[in-house]
Amino acid sequence: MALRIENEAKLDSEPCVVAWDGKLFVGTGDGSVKTFDANLSPGVSWSAHSVQLFAIAAQHGKVYTSSNDAGIRVWSADGVKEAELPNAGSDVGVLRVFDKELYVGDEGGNVMIFENNEEKARYNVLEEVKDLWFSAPFLFTVRDLDVTVTEIKPDESKTLFVNHHTMEGRAPLHMAGTRLLVTARGGNNLRLHDAAAHTGFKQLHEVKVSDMILTSLSVSGDYVWTGGWDGILRRWKIDVDVLEPAGEISLGSCINGVVSTLDNTYAVMAGGKVVRIKAA
Repeated sequence: MALRIENEAKLDSEPCVVAWDGKLFVGTGDGSVKTFDANLSPGVSWSAHSVQLFAIAAQHGKVYTSSNDAGIRVWSADGVKEAELPNAGSDVGVLRVFDKELYVGDEGGNVMIFENNEEKARYNVLEEVKDLWFSAPFLFTVRDLDVTVTEIKPDESKTLFVNHHTMEGRAPLHMAGTRLLVTARGGNNLRLHDAAAHTGFKQLHEVKVSDMILTSLSVSGDYVWTGGWDGILRRWKIDVDVLEPAGEISLGSCINGVVSTLDNTYAVMAGGKVVRIKAA
């Protein structure tokens, strides 16, 4: 199925990270957050940090940002600062929200969990956290070239965990129902794993998704969207145990981030461009 550009917006600063929560939130190289509606009409914007944003997450009307100038900052969807959360002394490069809990990953190997802006638990997985995902009771964390599967129970222990499995892989990674998507070590391929412990997190399929390094991965329903240095946005359908091609489009420059919803997919790119993609 063909993909097409529906709308695009131009920014005066490099878009680095992107999130969706009823509207689009784009974090930029100058430390600001810019918002857009579903059709990329601009909304409010604000200065979140004094330097480039490292990570952004948005859910339940809250926006979370991180950079190297402070800890994690919490904002309303309209840019009102609500809180500043402590970090563990290292730069935070990963922010994810699961249910109503914020998961934070940093360069020092710390995974911190916050609930209602209060620290709930902290685990140290020893190496830099380049991406993470949580599917109870398993925490998936990515270091340079491996993914570690750790069992955690934040309601029972704030610091203790059990390592269950290690597999080859690198960031980005993402869950899709009962499947785990992991970038292969070379950075060009995507691996589909069973996310169940009793299968040993078995690898089911591997497919080349980029001619260069993959930077971005998003999931909506049964569809996976990938983008990277080659500037090509690709869509894949999860067909039980395999990834089937389901369209691609060349966007012309490095893709820094992708986020997909049931209705739209958005990509932020080098050169200050944001595009909205639809399947024809």
